[in-house]
Amino acid sequence: MTPAGEITLELTHRAGQVAAVKIDSTRPDAARVLIGKTPEQVLSMVPLLFSLCGNAQAYAALMACRAALQMTAEPEADAARECLLQLETVREHVWRILLDWPVLLGQPADKIALAALLKLDRQFKSFLFKDGEAFKLDSQLQIDGAFLQTLLDELTGLIDEAIFAGGRSGFLAASNEAHLRDWLDENTGLAARLLNAVYQRDWPALGSSTVVGLPELEPAELNWQMQNTDLLAFCRAPQWRGCCFESTPLSRQQASPLLADLHGRYGNGLLLRFVAVLMEVAVIPQGISSMAGMTSAYAGDGLGLAQVQAARGLLIHRLELREGRVYDYRIVAPTEWNFHPDGVLAQGLKSLQADAVDGLRQQAEWLINAVDPCVQYRLVLTPEN
Repeated sequence: MTPAGEITLELTHRAGQVAAVKIDSTRPDAARVLIGKTPEQVLSMVPLLFSLCGNAQAYAALMACRAALQMTAEPEADAARECLLQLETVREHVWRILLDWPVLLGQPADKIALAALLKLDRQFKSFLFKDGEAFKLDSQLQIDGAFLQTLLDELTGLIDEAIFAGGRSGFLAASNEAHLRDWLDENTGLAARLLNAVYQRDWPALGSSTVVGLPELEPAELNWQMQNTDLLAFCRAPQWRGCCFESTPLSRQQASPLLADLHGRYGNGLLLRFVAVLMEVAVIPQGISSMAGMTSAYAGDGLGLAQVQAARGLLIHRLELREGRVYDYRIVAPTEWNFHPDGVLAQGLKSLQADAVDGLRQQAEWLINAVDPCVQYRLVLTPEN
């Protein structure tokens, strides 16, 4: 597996306020190892390269390969793959919630629930595809609907107990801030404790910025932009039409009545980011259909471009084939949009202020966690000379 690398965030501060933000990444260009490989080899290697969001990476690779090979879509199999994609989104969110949110609150991680989550997650592929091989050019469906529903019920129960303390349906029923505050007054689960801490610290608007959600990218226009720009620069620090955008659960869920109400009060600050993640965690298992427009593909002459909504945002795979082998392969991950040097996190960090350096560090850690870099990060606070 390719090393994941690290993101370094350096905050220069003076008089309790962030004066400048510098974001550097040592994330490797994992796609370079795919150069010279056949599509079949690519689809065997991609799951080994990525430990996080492996289904999203594998599905994006499959869609890009199919497009480059001029292969038709497989509606029934693709529906099952999108099911796996949404389940992976839930798993990634729940994993971070159970692992990181207790630590933010000064408590130990819930290792029992984490173990139960991983046990459930390992079983899903085997109930949808023969031998669990979901992302090959010749994958075979093997849907066991009864067992799949049983697993979904178990996953929903785990989420309800470990995160919402039995109050998942009540959380989903909240359509404005007043309803949310009522729910928080009555619930003692992990989600409620974290959101109450945000309110108690007066942090609902923490890190709010003017950066907006990435719009839907028309595939042909996206391919044109990637063809007519410095591809390495675009993959490292992507912009769309000259602007930075965020691609997060918040940008996916921003049209919900609850988030619309909260946005009117707090902008795209800390509270909205945590609530958006909780909304996906709460709603996806009950429907496996809540993320419309999850995927798209574009085909050219030996070229394939795929867009997939992974847990943390938009994932792009683009490849070119020559004589049946990969001539060029590019990947743009959600982290590159959200941790852009001038992007949503950088702008949010610039707005922080506190009475002491420790306060600035704590605010920054909560905001970074809410945006979620998917790789290790190092936070450095440097006084201005």
